[in-house]
Amino acid sequence: MKETSRFYSSLGLLIVLNAIVKPLWIFGIDRMVQNSVGTFEYGKYFALLNFSIVFSFLLDWGFTSFFNRQLASQEKNFIDHAGNFLFVKFLFLLLYAAVVFLVAWAAHIQHWDILLGVVSIQALQSLFIFFRGVITAHQWFRTDAWLSVLDKTLMIILCGILLTFPVLFGSITIDIFLIVQVSCSLLAMFTAWFIIQKNGIRFIVSKTAFFQKKIFKSALPFASIVLLMSAHYRFDGFLLAQIHPDGAHEAGVYAAAYRFLDAANMIGVLLASFLLPYIARQWSEKKDITGIVLTSRHFLILFSIAIATITFFLAPWIQKLLYHHDDTEAIQVMQWCLPSLIGYSLVQVYGTVMTATGHILSFCYITLVAVLINITLNVLLIPHWGARGSCFAALISQGFCGIAVMLYVWKKSAVVIHLRSLIIYIFTAALSSGFLYWGNGLGINPPWLMAGVALISMAALFTSGMHQWKQWLISFRKTEFK
Repeated sequence: MKETSRFYSSLGLLIVLNAIVKPLWIFGIDRMVQNSVGTFEYGKYFALLNFSIVFSFLLDWGFTSFFNRQLASQEKNFIDHAGNFLFVKFLFLLLYAAVVFLVAWAAHIQHWDILLGVVSIQALQSLFIFFRGVITAHQWFRTDAWLSVLDKTLMIILCGILLTFPVLFGSITIDIFLIVQVSCSLLAMFTAWFIIQKNGIRFIVSKTAFFQKKIFKSALPFASIVLLMSAHYRFDGFLLAQIHPDGAHEAGVYAAAYRFLDAANMIGVLLASFLLPYIARQWSEKKDITGIVLTSRHFLILFSIAIATITFFLAPWIQKLLYHHDDTEAIQVMQWCLPSLIGYSLVQVYGTVMTATGHILSFCYITLVAVLINITLNVLLIPHWGARGSCFAALISQGFCGIAVMLYVWKKSAVVIHLRSLIIYIFTAALSSGFLYWGNGLGINPPWLMAGVALISMAALFTSGMHQWKQWLISFRKTEFK
């Protein structure tokens, strides 16, 4: 039980740290920067940030996910080739920068100072994630939990000082904001590298070529899924800036709502980062993964329902509280942006299962269809609906992708869907909506309404018999964590 305790303490530490630091960064710093520089200026930054993320697959070509999965299940065969993987990543960094700048020049994109900043951030974050992948593959989850918030913690401190004392340092600008992010990302990356070196892992490039055609072919689906998911999650912000007549403003409005979606999706991303190496190892040892998958889905879906209903009914109050205005369009964008979190959550769980169990090519095909749906709907809806059109497109495409990967895992990996839980989700959503509608009508304080929805969701989680914590304990008993 010692290993099990370590896992749960590491997972708990990861969730607690990120639940504190990431929202503080998103709502305490990133939001304040948008309020300080204005929706139009922040919209330009948001559009170019999304543009850089769409091409981020060139930074890696899926080698980090491939290496993480293989190192977790076949450590002895892959640890000696870590240096080769890192060397190729540096080559990919150069390719990424060249392609992004070339496409930006061809598309007549301006604001090269912003583009240089976001490209630098993506490059440093890619190296940081690679080093963290080595750490999680060795099951050093507690170390990774601390690293997961290091860069954001540093940014909070530095940006917080700049925002708090504008008299001393002047008003913050997008350029200063980018410089701080680049500096903190660089420090976090070197910290992860130092930890790996301290534990005796060396990145030595061998003289014999390890990256043969077979390796590239194996890793290519991982590159494809990175590209497709980046496009699915981020391309809408760029399309808004390019298609809509008032693109920068619409992108800024969308960014204000997307900030909530990004913060809420953090839980799913963190859980997926733990699930991928763990499920890969369990699957390679022919152990049952049903309990872990169902528990993860149950937790994330109920969390998503709570966030979606709260945001839908309390959007006017949230908008006034955080952005100091009650613009009708911004409120509607926020209301329709968050429900897509349910689709996101399904993809986080079942997409991770497909990746860990070797069905990543099928995951690519499903995501490709979702991306085509998303882009088509964005092109059709943005000219008239603006940011709301992007919300509708994401809701439909993410919902399709989530349901499709869930059905695929059910068919191919024998992980049951558990239809009774679907009734629980519908009942929880209806009960939460009714409670919020009733509470709003009586003028109950919004924080109390949010607490009520949280209690409803927790009751659904622990009384439905779906959490299966005992099965988790049994399955983790023989796994080593550091």
